[in-house]
Amino acid sequence: MAVQHIVSTLFVCFILLFIFFIRPSNKWHYLSISNIGTSHFFVVLITLLTVVLLCILPMSLSPYWNGTMIYRADKQQYDRMGDALLQGRLYIDNNDIDPALEAMENPYDADERERLDIKYHWDEAYYNHHYYMYFGIVPTIILFIPFKLITGQALLSYQATQFFASLIIIGLFYLFYVLGKNFFPKFPFSMYLLLSSVFSILSVGYSISAPALYCTAIVSAVCLMLWSIICFLQGAWFENDDTRSTIYLTAGAFLGALAFGCRPPVALANIIIAAVVYQLFKSSHFSVRSKIKKIVCLFLPYVVVGTLLMLYNYARFDNVFEFGQSYQLTLADQHDYGSFIQRFNVKQILISSFLNFYAKNDFRETFPFIWFNGVFVNFPILLLSVRIFSDEIALSLKQKKLFFITVLMIISTIIITLFDVHWTPFLLERYHLDFYYLLCINTFIAIAVWLEVISGNRKKILLCCITVLAFAVLAVEFLFFCIPYDGNYTFWYPEVLNEIYRGLRFGL
Repeated sequence: MAVQHIVSTLFVCFILLFIFFIRPSNKWHYLSISNIGTSHFFVVLITLLTVVLLCILPMSLSPYWNGTMIYRADKQQYDRMGDALLQGRLYIDNNDIDPALEAMENPYDADERERLDIKYHWDEAYYNHHYYMYFGIVPTIILFIPFKLITGQALLSYQATQFFASLIIIGLFYLFYVLGKNFFPKFPFSMYLLLSSVFSILSVGYSISAPALYCTAIVSAVCLMLWSIICFLQGAWFENDDTRSTIYLTAGAFLGALAFGCRPPVALANIIIAAVVYQLFKSSHFSVRSKIKKIVCLFLPYVVVGTLLMLYNYARFDNVFEFGQSYQLTLADQHDYGSFIQRFNVKQILISSFLNFYAKNDFRETFPFIWFNGVFVNFPILLLSVRIFSDEIALSLKQKKLFFITVLMIISTIIITLFDVHWTPFLLERYHLDFYYLLCINTFIAIAVWLEVISGNRKKILLCCITVLAFAVLAVEFLFFCIPYDGNYTFWYPEVLNEIYRGLRFGL
């Protein structure tokens, strides 16, 4: 009954908020972001805190991910990796390797392992008689080890996801504010609140129900890349002081480089550094010598971090480019994938990429009556991200010196998709988190420019349409949370689905 009441309360709040934002007479539609006062900042703070809690509290519900089930060593690889590093080793096994696994001709053959009933560590990399973590080492270094050294306790993976997801939400609220203040001073306060909230939830959405391990890698990388973008904007677009600009740019490059040590596909968004370099060359605030110094500071962190990651890879797998994916013990024999060139199939990649964005709508026979589909099928509002290519909006973005970076974010999305499609045996919804935040940023910018170039009734209609599309995101994310899948809350407690459904019907 408690779940039913909570759902009914949330549904009532959803309806009331929808009515509040959809009203043409909403005063916040006519309050520009550049004119908000202290009371409005208080509203932003309350909204930000609410969104953070709505996203991170449900992460603790599933016993599969929160550590309350029988201890799952494979779900705590980051902590075990931290222990290994503190003990001076790079492998995470404790001499518990099944001799039958070592005797296999091909230990990466999942069917053969099952046939022989071999015990093994699920989803860990196995190489030269040791288990290794194939997830990036950076979260372990920057969070898990410091937490253990300070508290003496192990940090669970889902708790790390909560931490990084909170920083993503804070980052998006901040990024949209500085974008509005510096480039779109007439942007409506109502749209700032709504889009900041909706795009924050969308950017971390899948991790809410399945937060540990896989999503820890993705969300940590997204967090670092998002704050890297914020630093780049501060250093190259907003900051005129030479020293502070250099500090921001160096910090942005360092964060972007670290993202490779969390999840490499997400870090491919670092191609936006081309727009940063271009903006520096165009800037009239810095001398030629200062610009050269800044560019050196931009690339140096990538060289340093990249070298360290390559040495780490070589020390484990005798290959500077091998993070461990080829040696995974999972459902697919990724060791047998062959090289990039051997597996490259243009037709298959193009088809899979198309389906990644436009997979047909699929429904379930029972509540929640929905399934995971293509990006633009699930969230049509993200289609607005490509509005940056329309003549009027593109011209405005060029005048604001934002067009190049927005184009690179679209290109990053495509490259990340191609990478995921090529190397992933199964294309899952959680992989969309690799680039959702990029599409969200571009969609925000496209909407902001669009609202600048239209007026009157057309603007009112656009505000109404954006509101409907934004609230549709919240509805879809809620239904996704309800799908029994990937060891989430409703997977282990399917009886809760009936209570949720009754809650949406107010007990009827």
